[in-house]
Amino acid sequence: MNSQTYKNNYRQHYDYMMLALAPLIICASFIYSARVLLVCGAAFITARIVDVAMAVIRKQEIDADDKSSAVAALTFAMMLPVSVPLYIVVVTVALTVMVGKHAFGGKDSYPFSLAALAMCVAAVNWPNEVFKAVAPLTSVNFWTGAAQSALTGSSQIKLGGLPYISTFDLLLGNHPAAMGSSFVLVIVAIGIFLLATKQITWHIPVSFLATCTAFSLAFPRIYGVSRLYSLKYEILCSAIVFYAVFMMNEPATTPKNPRAKLVFGVLTGLLTMLFRYYGSYEIGGCFALLLVNATEGYWDRLFEKKTEDSTKEDKPAKEQVKAEKTASKHQSEPNGKKLYRKEAVAEKTVKAVKQPKQPKEMDATTTLDIISRAEDEIDQVDFSTQTIDMEQALREFEERYKGGK
Repeated sequence: MNSQTYKNNYRQHYDYMMLALAPLIICASFIYSARVLLVCGAAFITARIVDVAMAVIRKQEIDADDKSSAVAALTFAMMLPVSVPLYIVVVTVALTVMVGKHAFGGKDSYPFSLAALAMCVAAVNWPNEVFKAVAPLTSVNFWTGAAQSALTGSSQIKLGGLPYISTFDLLLGNHPAAMGSSFVLVIVAIGIFLLATKQITWHIPVSFLATCTAFSLAFPRIYGVSRLYSLKYEILCSAIVFYAVFMMNEPATTPKNPRAKLVFGVLTGLLTMLFRYYGSYEIGGCFALLLVNATEGYWDRLFEKKTEDSTKEDKPAKEQVKAEKTASKHQSEPNGKKLYRKEAVAEKTVKAVKQPKQPKEMDATTTLDIISRAEDEIDQVDFSTQTIDMEQALREFEERYKGGK
């Protein structure tokens, strides 16, 4: 793939991600009030302004088609509660774009997921505001975000309780949670759309979700209920499905090799569950993703090296087969008669017949020259299954040039 094709694919990915985020923003606006649009607008505008400012400072051309910062900002906003103060959104997005993206070289050069980095920065600095969930259809002040808080399902599990949320509400996102990470059915539909349009592959989402599922079944945190019942709340009350679709498929921060993607997804899933079980925050997937992002290049190099090694191992075998085929064409019979291609010998014979007859009186030197040239020509003939006696052919060739029959 040339650089121009990769550049077009890269831009197309972010165009599709912007389109994919639109249904979540619409659903969140309906459930959590119009303040969702204010939070998303603040995040989007901040990302674009910082991108332009950094391009000017670095004396680079302003790339209006680069939507990586905007997508990261909107993804980050979807993981926040609707009551979050706007200054947290603006400061976090600005720092993330400056330090997480442009400090590493800008577009397609940064090693860490920008959305995950932004969420980790906000959680460490403003945990009370970031994890202050609001129940659906609750009155929220448009400018200040003042609203009555509620306990999320993940927080109840963390405290050793059992969430009382129906499966239908879990799938539709009708429970206290972040603005856009709880609409499981919508997120799954978006994931299928991205897979169908080949904007993401199945390797990372499937391996990540399978690892989280296996870990939850093996080590349930909700006691007194079945493992499947515990699994339902562990997966659907959290943002795990959101991570799998929106945060773990960024081209700049994920492996390119399919097998490396599988390892990437498994490692991220394992660390996500460990952070959720033993960490202080509910957003274990963000911390896990940042850690595994640091190993992304290693997995690509590892599996590319294995592919090259297997190719090198296959090469001697192919060469041996080729050598055997060549040897079969150069076989000799026990009586010393060499094998030559019939058509080539016939062609050489016709050329020899067309040559003008030489005088009968020829000295030894001329005869030796003729024989030498004849041997050179015969040695250049391709091999075949037709057998002739080389000495007899040379004798007839010499007699013909001397005028004999």
